[in-house]
Amino acid sequence: MTFPNTWHTKEGFEILFMQHYEPLCNFVFGILKDYDASEDVIQELFVKFWEKRNVLPDDLSIKAYMYRAARNMALNHLKHFDIKKDFNIFNKASISDAEQSVGNPAETSELQEMIFQAVNELPTERKKIFLMSREDGLKYKEIAAELNISVKTVENQMGKALSTLRKELSDYLPAIIIAICIGIK
Repeated sequence: MTFPNTWHTKEGFEILFMQHYEPLCNFVFGILKDYDASEDVIQELFVKFWEKRNVLPDDLSIKAYMYRAARNMALNHLKHFDIKKDFNIFNKASISDAEQSVGNPAETSELQEMIFQAVNELPTERKKIFLMSREDGLKYKEIAAELNISVKTVENQMGKALSTLRKELSDYLPAIIIAICIGIK
């Protein structure tokens, strides 16, 4: 169904939202299996759609566009979730290893120094993104907004940072690498 010109207006957009919000949430739920996350994805979709309303062609098939965009955003959400899961496994394993080393302060200090050095060797922007996520506790969306980059770029840089850290620390933390590999499917 097309809405020539009407979805460019506030009233037309509201009609579009009312007609498609719930079906799109249900569609994305089929992919994510998490209704709250599905609603977040669809809300973001409608925000982006509204922001792009003046550059989209008038004869656009809204339904096809929305479902294709919803599917792509849901898949990106899953990819982001996998990266976060890998990081959490890495982080928990690091904490567990550090806790086991507490009995020996020299080992703990050495481990912390190796992690610090590996993080410092990351390319500048990748390091910045990693530290904003790890130390500042910012979500990918918040990092993207603060750095004026896409969430996709943040996801890619975090994935590369984690991969680099796994490689750099593999000689020192084999238990972490095993835990991460088991967590990756």
